[in-house]
Amino acid sequence: MSSDKRICATCVSDAYLKAEIAKSSTLDQDCDYCESIGPTIDMATLADRCDTVIENFYEVSSLSDAVIIYERTPEGEYLAGVLDRIVSPQQEVVADLVELLTDMWFEFDSQEHHYGEEPWFVEKTKTAEPLSNAWNEMERSLKHEARYLNPKTARMLENMFGALHDDRTSESKGVVMELGADCEINTLYRARVFQTLEAMETALRHPERHIGSPPSGVGVAGRMNAKGVSVFYGATEKEIAISEVRPPVGCHVVVGAFKPIRTLRLLDLHQLGSITLKPTSSPFDPATAGEAARCAFMETLTQKMVMPVMPELEEQGYLITQAIADFLSTHPKLVLDGIIFPSAQNTTVHKDAPGRNVVLFNKASMVLNADADYGADHVELWEYDEDSPRSWFKPEVWLSQREGTRNTSMWLIPDPIKPALELDLDSIDIYEIEGVRYQKTGHQVKRHIVQPKIIKNDRPADF
Repeated sequence: MSSDKRICATCVSDAYLKAEIAKSSTLDQDCDYCESIGPTIDMATLADRCDTVIENFYEVSSLSDAVIIYERTPEGEYLAGVLDRIVSPQQEVVADLVELLTDMWFEFDSQEHHYGEEPWFVEKTKTAEPLSNAWNEMERSLKHEARYLNPKTARMLENMFGALHDDRTSESKGVVMELGADCEINTLYRARVFQTLEAMETALRHPERHIGSPPSGVGVAGRMNAKGVSVFYGATEKEIAISEVRPPVGCHVVVGAFKPIRTLRLLDLHQLGSITLKPTSSPFDPATAGEAARCAFMETLTQKMVMPVMPELEEQGYLITQAIADFLSTHPKLVLDGIIFPSAQNTTVHKDAPGRNVVLFNKASMVLNADADYGADHVELWEYDEDSPRSWFKPEVWLSQREGTRNTSMWLIPDPIKPALELDLDSIDIYEIEGVRYQKTGHQVKRHIVQPKIIKNDRPADF
């Protein structure tokens, strides 16, 4: 066929391609497929655009060993099927594009076709390589150049997360969910480990202060917070809350249930890792390649964000997740209160609907009455038998009626952040850790016998 043949917007199916053809400055030539007169482009130009689309979004499946050696049917679809779906259902258009692309892909030096003589294609599953390189550079900059006010970090995070409001999964679900009284999740559990009964008794005297998030300037660094930045780490299940604090055998763990006072907006990492291109996205739009790379990279990134980190590597391993949390918590348009993500410590609570961790940013971490200047009137951990020296563990707390008085103590500075959570004082449970169970996968080390090498002595006899 002649590459000079022309095609109009009516003879293609892609909306973006239609708009591009409509912008053509060639207005007075017939379309060779429907004979209408109007804006047209030549078929060589269209073939070039198709070549770019296939390079960006597809990979050849007909050159694998399974096809060449074992003569199995290739996965995906033949070139004509791809073009029929993304360009035009007209057989004549598809046939002409197949011919042009076949000629384009023939390499004269090697006398071979770039994708084989009769190529089949599948959609690419890995399109995030350029973003991965940029992300690695950002991590390197965070570790070795500047932690704060880092322009490389700001640009990269804005590119990744700035458009969260528009993201959707293949099931049309958004990536931001709500937590509150009328929501699917309306309770968070938080656990604290106590090595001594004295420390636990002190905490029970003022549970809002000691079981809730620590005051600003006191907290240690965590997965989503730098040292001294107070955030609330909780879980949707008690078992997960206990697992996340990694309690040693013999200690006691206090768990409390916290209710949101207001509706909280959380970024759902599970949904974020499943985002797809918009239904209106066109492979012929240059911006779509970047969007596809972002979707693919988000899947990898969300997995990295929840991967277990060894204790000795936490300082470096948490650097990037802390930067992400800082960015999300202060972004003026996203208005997020926290992040919800799968537990790395406990994945077996419910196999069909696994429990998750929640981190509430500093602005949503305050617990009602945490800075109030009152505590328990009396705490008893043991009950005694009056007629014998026997005793048994039976914790009880006597609390005064809460009046909502704010703290006036000299040693505790009131936090200006408004409370977002309230501790259910009837929900406090104490667990004595008697043993720990691990999920594990075994790998046997295979031993090989290595025969000693015989070294020949080639030195002269009189050496």
